Amino acid sequence: MDSQKILIGGPASAQAFLEKLASAVGSDEAKVDVQFGLASPADAPGWNETQIFVSFGVPCSGADMDAAPGLTAIVTPSLGYEGIDVDAAHGRGIAFANGRVAENFESVAEAAMLFMLTALYRLRDAEDRLDRGETRTGPPRARMLKGKTVGIIGHGNIAKALIERLQGWHTRILVSNRSKVPPSPAFEQRDLDTLLAESDIVLPLLPLTPETDNLLSRSRLLAMKPGAILINLSRGAIVEESALFDPDVAAHLGTIALDVFVTEPLPLDSPLRDLPDRLLTNHEISHTQENLGALFAMAVANIQAAIAGTKMPTALPTGG
Repeated sequence: MDSQKILIGGPASAQAFLEKLASAVGSDEAKVDVQFGLASPADAPGWNETQIFVSFGVPCSGADMDAAPGLTAIVTPSLGYEGIDVDAAHGRGIAFANGRVAENFESVAEAAMLFMLTALYRLRDAEDRLDRGETRTGPPRARMLKGKTVGIIGHGNIAKALIERLQGWHTRILVSNRSKVPPSPAFEQRDLDTLLAESDIVLPLLPLTPETDNLLSRSRLLAMKPGAILINLSRGAIVEESALFDPDVAAHLGTIALDVFVTEPLPLDSPLRDLPDRLLTNHEISHTQENLGALFAMAVANIQAAIAGTKMPTALPTGG
């Protein structure tokens, strides 16, 4: 049997992870080439001879696939896969798998809890006062999570993991989902506009699709409950980012807590850095050791299955 050619593409910042992945799957039967900084897999030498493409943030279009007629599988170690035309892949008989692991859902859900409590308890303010050698004066600004209404947009694995973790915190949980979900005593289903108007904390937990792009527009941000906390751990473009530094929006909302941005890493001159009440991290808050380990193991399993010509463990079904 001829050896298969595997192309692994991703950013230089992920070099250690991707080279470790290459070492784990490379063999006499599978020759691996690792390329950094690709705008397209077609830019890589030998793309036309590639059978398996491992993308870590590298887009792949139908035209790219056509330029590699022997391509049989595309794998991404991450959960998100925007930029990869999965429908085009399936239409060409190319299997696709992503990093769908429980540790990913759970890490994001735990990070959401962290952001909620950090914002409510004004942790950054307390640290800043300590650094300045000051003590608190005046009435406390910290608030309890107990009694708050938490609005979750979406009902995927991350949303379910967060709902599970909120049990026992004595919150009211609202869920808005494009399709109706089975009733549960753990939450109330509401349309999006009602959820925004009633929630003290709003979390969009959705993939980025044409339908969710700018879902939380300026008008919807202004329709949120005054002083509400906005937490986005999904994808930056789900929120109309330019609206967040609109003075009216910034004054209307409470803490704006973001781990994701339209441009990543967040530019040093981004106006988001000047928001009066912000909590910003550079798409890393859920990158736990457990999450990374599980994503790596699943990527190896998916690639090895693709080499063997068997179904990949997290292969997306056609149309899914």
